[in-house]
Amino acid sequence: MTTFSTKIVDEIHMLIDNFLITLEIEKGYSLKTIREYSYDLKMFERFNGSKPIESTTTSDLRRFLLHLKRDKEYAARSLHRKICSLKSFFKFLKKEGFITLNPTDNIESPKIPKSLPKTITIEETLKLLTTPENPRDKAILYLLYGTGMRVSELSNLNIDQIDLKDRIIHIVGGKGGKDRIIPLPTGIIEILTDYLEIRQNDTQDPAFILNRSGNRLTPRSIQRIVKKYKKAAHLLDKKVTPHTLRHAFATHLLSNAVDIRVIQELLGHASLSTTQLYTHVSLEHLRKSYDLGHPLSNQQVFDG
Repeated sequence: MTTFSTKIVDEIHMLIDNFLITLEIEKGYSLKTIREYSYDLKMFERFNGSKPIESTTTSDLRRFLLHLKRDKEYAARSLHRKICSLKSFFKFLKKEGFITLNPTDNIESPKIPKSLPKTITIEETLKLLTTPENPRDKAILYLLYGTGMRVSELSNLNIDQIDLKDRIIHIVGGKGGKDRIIPLPTGIIEILTDYLEIRQNDTQDPAFILNRSGNRLTPRSIQRIVKKYKKAAHLLDKKVTPHTLRHAFATHLLSNAVDIRVIQELLGHASLSTTQLYTHVSLEHLRKSYDLGHPLSNQQVFDG
């Protein structure tokens, strides 16, 4: 690689790094999302060669996306993410004055079907919750289902964020850096009280959920605990993860006529459209119940 080409590549790397820092510091993006954006942009950089970033055209981008679709056989969902990464990056470059025209303006994202959240029934959920005898593990399951918090939020939860007297949890720095308050159902108070009685008090770690060493429990460890009790509860044919319990929280509230905007607030969704996915799950449940129970849904009525 010539000195000129090396200089161009170094400049592109610097611009990508500056963009990723902006996502982390100013936008509050998660490390997972930042890693994904970094991967996407460096993939495009390798495809585009040593071409200066300000010379990138819409045609260059379309050739890259066509390469991913035809040669790499990327699905619509994966292409959608690549386009989002590129659009965000070039929007940043234009805002910062590195380019005057945004080559992604005429790039459209492929339409991808919204997948319905996987959930479990109330009966299956209660079976899972009553399986553990360990107070800590029971507290983990009850918190995930009783509050709908994300597994990362549970891992990051500190003991001073829980007020059992007023029955609230204060989520600090949720997705997008947003804080929110979640009320605790009365049925969870005794579970959390039992856990606090056996929680290590000699630790310096402020985390609410601790591992055996007295340190904060990681999201991966929480996932393993949920998987363990999924097996113990004989729910092997079901997908049961911390995120499944978050979905169950929302779906069961909606099925019991809780206002969707209240559910949006509890989940910490920035957009109502994200929460509205649960209406499809709830309607499917209502449709099945209708078909089972209504006389007009019983073909025998007409065959007789």
